Amino acid sequence: MANSKKSSYRFLWVTDPWDTLDHEKDTTLRLAQEAASLGFGSYWCDVKSIRYQDRRVLLDAAIVSAQPPKTDQRPFPLQAMDVGDFSSVHYRVDPPVDLAYLHPLQLLNLGIQTLKKSKTKLVNAPETLFMQNEKMEASFLGALMPETLVSSQWEPLKEFTKKHRKVVLKPLHEAQSKGIELLHWKGPSEEGKIKAVLEKSTQNFQAPVLLQIYLPGISEGEQRLWFVDGKLLATVRKLPLKNDFRVNIDAGSALQKTFLNSREQEASTKIGKFLKGAKIRLAAVDLIDGVVTDFNFTSPGLITQMEKVLNQNLAKTIILALAKN
Repeated sequence: MANSKKSSYRFLWVTDPWDTLDHEKDTTLRLAQEAASLGFGSYWCDVKSIRYQDRRVLLDAAIVSAQPPKTDQRPFPLQAMDVGDFSSVHYRVDPPVDLAYLHPLQLLNLGIQTLKKSKTKLVNAPETLFMQNEKMEASFLGALMPETLVSSQWEPLKEFTKKHRKVVLKPLHEAQSKGIELLHWKGPSEEGKIKAVLEKSTQNFQAPVLLQIYLPGISEGEQRLWFVDGKLLATVRKLPLKNDFRVNIDAGSALQKTFLNSREQEASTKIGKFLKGAKIRLAAVDLIDGVVTDFNFTSPGLITQMEKVLNQNLAKTIILALAKN
């Protein structure tokens, strides 16, 4: 892409407030910095600055430097800009997917939809971010989803737990292992304890949660597969925390180089085809025992950490793919 076209192509990266980010490891900031280093216009904005004002959707944006951002170097000065000023808008606010997440996204979509002849694109697509749930996305892949129940009712939740003995509880709106619990039905004496956990997680059996069979392969870690436009970009193994079944990079889980076995390669091919068909441009998918245990298309991460483990510039590949399309 010619330099003149690069400079006229503008990325906007929307994140949580600056002070809440892990500046050295944050994937969004890494992508923003790489876009700037490649000569593209690259801008950052705080999700809280998005607003409808003077019949326009505005936000306060700052130009991103090609140098890696630091905690004490805020991207100032900020300037009020229209959402239509950008070629590619990346809404990468971290879950929970609640009203604080959805309303700014609706504002961005409103601004894009009301622009005449707008070429501004929201990545991932708004219908994906609005309508699809990361925890349930694997259901489109048939047998690649472990046996799963989603319900808010005590009786189905209890019967699923009794049947499978060890199940993993996952809130539908959270990420980064928040709210994940292992429920182990050893006998009737466990019922009261398990019911109390589920009562809290379902908000007194009002909101649905996901239960999934426990996969023993988690003791060896889970495979993180990163996709761009349905193509596998890279993969690493994420190891669980010591004396725990959960994987949480922020809490100290390690990453290591890995390879995909034949079952995982077959799963990767099916996942890629699904992502391509669903027009999900950026996604990270986790596998345990060759089946899908999690999707991430709201703010797929770990690029900075994966680059260090693999000694590859993954961000460059992502930016060039996004700009090309």
